[in-house]
Amino acid sequence: MVEAKFITRKAAEPRATSRFSALRENRALITLYVLLVAVFAMGNGARDDIASLPLLRPLAVVCLGIGLYGMTRETWRAFRLPLGIMLAILVYILLHLIPLPPAIWMAIPGRELAVEAGEAVGTAQPWRPLSLVPYRGWNAFFAMLVPAAAMVLASQIAPRQHRGLVYLVIGFAILSAVWGVIQAVGGFRPSLYFYAVTNSGVPNGLFANRNHHAALLVMSFPMLALVASRAQGAGRRVWQIGSALLGMVLLLLTLATGSRGAIVFTLVSLAASVAIARSGPSAFQRRRGATRNFTLYFVAALGLVAIVCFAIITAQAESVDRLLASDSVEEGRPIVWSSLLSLIPAYFPLGSGVGSFVEVFQISEPATLLALNYWNHAHNDWLEWALEGGIPAIALMAFVIAAFAFQTLRLLRQEHGGRFEYQLGLLGSAVILILGLWSAVDYPLRVPSLSCLAALAGIWMMLPKHGASKRSGEERDRAARE
Repeated sequence: MVEAKFITRKAAEPRATSRFSALRENRALITLYVLLVAVFAMGNGARDDIASLPLLRPLAVVCLGIGLYGMTRETWRAFRLPLGIMLAILVYILLHLIPLPPAIWMAIPGRELAVEAGEAVGTAQPWRPLSLVPYRGWNAFFAMLVPAAAMVLASQIAPRQHRGLVYLVIGFAILSAVWGVIQAVGGFRPSLYFYAVTNSGVPNGLFANRNHHAALLVMSFPMLALVASRAQGAGRRVWQIGSALLGMVLLLLTLATGSRGAIVFTLVSLAASVAIARSGPSAFQRRRGATRNFTLYFVAALGLVAIVCFAIITAQAESVDRLLASDSVEEGRPIVWSSLLSLIPAYFPLGSGVGSFVEVFQISEPATLLALNYWNHAHNDWLEWALEGGIPAIALMAFVIAAFAFQTLRLLRQEHGGRFEYQLGLLGSAVILILGLWSAVDYPLRVPSLSCLAALAGIWMMLPKHGASKRSGEERDRAARE
């Protein structure tokens, strides 16, 4: 009897060891899932006074620490471009927060008003950081740690494991859309909104801003195209038709948000969806003689979508009404952008400091925009970064655009054979393109959930090259063994 117990205990030990080993091997994936669930649950607003941020950001720091602990030289070499860009952004923000000697600080253009204020009260000039509003600069730094954690963790998981991330994002898009329907059915009661400062009277879903809710829905279209084009076996047609129908429903809910940007960027998203669908394995099966593939379903779905959109337009949907109606925020954006273009040279070459837009803009805000509300952002992140960061920020943005264009062209010219990594690379390119264009009229990347999605997209764009080099290495090892 004692011997039997001993054998049972011995047999249980390898199973426990194997479970621990599996947990350790999937540490990055599990941590990334925890982070993304937390981000989509608590990080769907862009303000710095959201009550959930003191919970989300420390969790992101822990996740980032776990990711950095597991970082290897091989991972860094494979994904050095997106990781390097993220590191450059973090370092640049920190440089704006280092206190400078008074003589140097006062010599920087754009600091004259602060210097005059100090002289007026008769106090000695203290050491100050480059940013005119340091606490907002620190907020920007801590905010960037959230997508940094997502990027570092995503770089350490296997390509096949990224499929689950796509499913997860689609699931959150569906959940946000469903909650938007609940808000509409419930009469847009304040209790149905998760944020105190929000767009009331419209479906925002899980977000504080309808534009950001619409952005997630718009980016779900190419994700659905990827999932459907990868469907195999007897249930392939069910997945394809179901994805097309779900895409149509999400499109209708996107239009219902009343987001003007959604109408324009949906066209970009649908074009990317067609490209992703045509690059899937079904397209290659058709070339080998198969009679049907997902592209046919998708084209048919687009035709049905066009009919539905026509019906919505004739019925004067909310988003179309907003195109024709006047809106103080929409009308004020060109005035803000014009003011920024005149402000940027005044703070050259180093800018007004990361996070300083609100206070700097209020100094010279045009009288036509004066009201009880204030402009929390320029609704054009490209101009806002140019104002706050000066020439270094402009150079960094130019490098990001060039790197994105180079990598996208590289993807389009690559022989892919319908591989999953290639489609994921196209998806990453589509996501970054949509968010980059949207940033010219809004600030989606200041929302933690959308910034994490952009971080994932940066890794996705590099997976085709990483996967090809990894397979080449495995083939060389196999040939050496033989």
